[in-house]
Amino acid sequence: MADRTARSLTLVRHVRWKLHIIGHHDAAQSRFLASSWRTSTPQDRADALTQLARDAADRPLLRASGPAFTLATRLRHAAREHAVAGGPFAVEADEAADPVVQMRAAVLLAHAALRGDCWSDT
Repeated sequence: MADRTARSLTLVRHVRWKLHIIGHHDAAQSRFLASSWRTSTPQDRADALTQLARDAADRPLLRASGPAFTLATRLRHAAREHAVAGGPFAVEADEAADPVVQMRAAVLLAHAALRGDCWSDT
């Protein structure tokens, strides 16, 4: 994620801040976060998800269901596999992806990292 933009870093910080202030369930339903994700570029969302998946790679996710949980699980596993293999991990930008699903997956990943207290410096 060498090409992180200020916007992708801001998305990560917004997710972490909301999670810290209002908790997992409310953060996943946050209009503020949903709006931030909707107005960001697919690449910025991908970069933010990359960072959050790396932070949560070795941490368990909350049990949930739905597309956000599926995405978070897939990204966490991919980040872990890349770490074990020693290769770089990056989420591909997806123009067709639902930003709200991505935001909810980001909340799940950030929560997992928080539970493990493994946030990396951004």
